[in-house]
Amino acid sequence: MRNPLPSPPPLDLAAGLPTQAADGITARVASGELGADEALALLAEAAQADAAQQRREAEARAVRVGALGRRLLTLAQEQVQQRQVTEERWYKDVRQFNGQYDPGMFGDESEYGSRVFVPLTRRLCGLVEARLFDMLFPSEERNFVIEPTPVPELDEALALAGQLPPATPIQSPEGPMVMAGDMQQSIGQMLDEATKRCDAMQREIDDQLAESSYPRHARDAIHDAVLYGTGVLKGPVPMFRTTKRWAQDAGGAYLMQLTRRPLPQASRVDLWNFFPDMSATHIRDAEFVFERHYLTRQEAADLQDMPDVDADALRRLLGAEPGTPTNNYRERLRAISGASGAKDRRYEVWEYHGPISAQDLIDCGCQVEDDPLKTYTGVAWFGSQGEVLKAALNALDSNEHPYSVFTWQMDEASIFGFGMPYEVRDNQESANSAFRAMHDNMGLCVLPQVVVDDQAIEPVDGSWRMAPGKFWRNKRPGSDARQGIQFIAIDARLQELQAIFGMSKQLIEEVGTLPAFLQGTEAPNYMQSATGASIAYNAANLWVRRAVRNWDDDIVTPLVTRFFDWNMQYSEKAEIKGDSRVRALGIAALVELEGQAQRLQAFMQTAQAMGLPPSNQMRLMREFARAFKLDPDRVLPTEQEIARMQQAEAQQPPGQGGKGDPGAERVAQQREQAAMEGELEKARLQLRREESLAQRELAQQRMALDAARSAARERTGQAEAQRRQAFEVQKTRAVLADRQADRDNRAQMLNAEMQFAAMNGRGI
Repeated sequence: MRNPLPSPPPLDLAAGLPTQAADGITARVASGELGADEALALLAEAAQADAAQQRREAEARAVRVGALGRRLLTLAQEQVQQRQVTEERWYKDVRQFNGQYDPGMFGDESEYGSRVFVPLTRRLCGLVEARLFDMLFPSEERNFVIEPTPVPELDEALALAGQLPPATPIQSPEGPMVMAGDMQQSIGQMLDEATKRCDAMQREIDDQLAESSYPRHARDAIHDAVLYGTGVLKGPVPMFRTTKRWAQDAGGAYLMQLTRRPLPQASRVDLWNFFPDMSATHIRDAEFVFERHYLTRQEAADLQDMPDVDADALRRLLGAEPGTPTNNYRERLRAISGASGAKDRRYEVWEYHGPISAQDLIDCGCQVEDDPLKTYTGVAWFGSQGEVLKAALNALDSNEHPYSVFTWQMDEASIFGFGMPYEVRDNQESANSAFRAMHDNMGLCVLPQVVVDDQAIEPVDGSWRMAPGKFWRNKRPGSDARQGIQFIAIDARLQELQAIFGMSKQLIEEVGTLPAFLQGTEAPNYMQSATGASIAYNAANLWVRRAVRNWDDDIVTPLVTRFFDWNMQYSEKAEIKGDSRVRALGIAALVELEGQAQRLQAFMQTAQAMGLPPSNQMRLMREFARAFKLDPDRVLPTEQEIARMQQAEAQQPPGQGGKGDPGAERVAQQREQAAMEGELEKARLQLRREESLAQRELAQQRMALDAARSAARERTGQAEAQRRQAFEVQKTRAVLADRQADRDNRAQMLNAEMQFAAMNGRGI
């Protein structure tokens, strides 16, 4: 028999039971109504009932969580089915980019005809990608800036305080009277502090994007946009990164210390695994977004590092054998590239961003308020069988999706746009058809068509193939064997087909909006002058201006804004937080043309001649650096360095340069300006000489090209005339030979008749 319980505190006696039941049993024990054994029995019964209730609740919760996973999986499969038509277009784009025809293009492979594919699309896509990336990421500097949010009231107060004498009392917005000078100083300090916080936030986001290899992911997204029509970037996404640091211990030995910390990451999303709400026409209108992941066993096991992951569900996922559908996009892309047959055994895991009900979040362990008036945006991870691995609230309080979508040509009916291969598909097919016809026509012109009368002649060796010195048998003795075989020559149509091919190629360049002189071909005449070149470059940049603006609006601004919100919400650095806004600078890179430095220099000379110094010399120097494709942050001093230099210059004694000797400073500036003007004049003369030599060389090349073209046309005409003359000579010889054969035949017949008459005694 179990020993009676001592008199424990009521809280220990009723541990693990509901409060009401525990209080009732405790009161009955304290009043002597129940003994220790009876209390233990009641506690055991209550504990069993409570455990059974918890099991029922856990089972019901597991059923609801499983239903959530199955609903999300069904919704994901619906988006996959609705995107099938778009994916078929992408397969055609990939084949066109790789220089391959669609399956079934040529019905009978044994038929005569060329199968060549002219890969004009690949070259055009490469040129457009390079041009666009050079515009968006000039000199590898940042393509955004964070500025303080403008406050009109402060601007008005600062302007008013600047117009009044410093000792003039004015009423502050808070109520008390302050001096105009004090208000101006206070507002200036507030603006300076806001600017410092913006600069600190900008550097923080710069570091985070650099650690994410943002330019590399952006380049991949640009490639997707040019090829398929759509590129997707994702961020910020919290990823745990392990960093190592070597530290010296007390004994002098160096030890490596590993630390794991969450960092916001930006990455490119594979377009084939991106399934947004297919009823939306823009990503900001999408109610939900699915992203599919194909993970190896190790990658799937690494999901346990994410917070709030259901370890039991992850174990069930890893307990099953990995498998990928056999007819998935990876297998079809490998078949197009000629690498089919690889065994692709991976786990299929889905990531969902969208609305989740409060009850589902509570079942998954989230602490939310179950109020029908509140909607929650959450994140869920689930497997291919609907097993939920994780569900949580959106990491950002703004409830934004972490995806940004960039399209090359927007589709008014879908999130997914149209790429360069789709735009030039008809022209590419026209060029292919013309080039194949050229090959087919030349192949037919090499040898004539042969018409044979098999009742008149037959080959001695039994083979009808032509060969030098071949013997033929005349099946009609006495007849002309040459009548049994005839040759029909096919006329050449090379010039007409070349014209069609050239027109198709020109249309590809025009539709692709990339002028020929930007592709490295011979520049037109108007490009020989600086003015014409500037106009041509400005006109050539018009096509990319729209794409750059779309990149700024669809990628840079929302992505950097989400990073800003992330740092405002989670960063521990108080010095970077403030009221700011993000402004993209991609469109500003379009002004970096060849003549930008010359225009800036002419502007400086004009301003100096008018006695108008620039209001911000540092900003002007940064524009100079950008014009020369230099990073301003690397070649120019910072504001702190400029302040230190000014302070050191002010502390110099008079007569040793600096501000103490304005005359010497003025003379030095004049000498420096004269030297710069001399160097500039030398550079101009050298440029004129180079332009003159280039024009002379270009004229010589054009003359040589014209001569070569004339000679080629003349040679072509001579060859055609010689061919026709040879044909006429052979025809005349054949006619003469036929007539000679007839005369010989008649002579032989006459001789035979004369011999027959002489033998029979008849006269001649």
